[in-house]
Amino acid sequence: MATGAIRVHGLKELDRAFAAISKDVRDDFVGELQEAAQPVALGARSRALTEIRNMPRTPEWAAMRIGVAKRNVSVWVAPQLRGGRNKRPNLAPLLLDAMESAAEENRDRIIGRIDDMLDRIADHHGF
Repeated sequence: MATGAIRVHGLKELDRAFAAISKDVRDDFVGELQEAAQPVALGARSRALTEIRNMPRTPEWAAMRIGVAKRNVSVWVAPQLRGGRNKRPNLAPLLLDAMESAAEENRDRIIGRIDDMLDRIADHHGF
């Protein structure tokens, strides 16, 4: 498991069960997973802007994106811009530190959000 990762056991099986019920249920599930990752993306951006030297001069490098890999039901947060010919080769590990810190800082909030998500989906779809 990657440092800073938050693992929810049974998520893949739950996704399969939701997909078997209906596309709407699965779509709600994926959307809720993206929403659960928002605090990490915002926290990582904030940390990058305040903790990485010279980042306020190029704030676009602190922007984060959220994705959900449907194949293995994982949610990820990553920098919006990609390196290419970056003049700061040390930026990637600094951004990774910001993302890991934000994930750890929001661990309890994310777990609570996933619990709430399951209740909302169940209520909305009559489970």
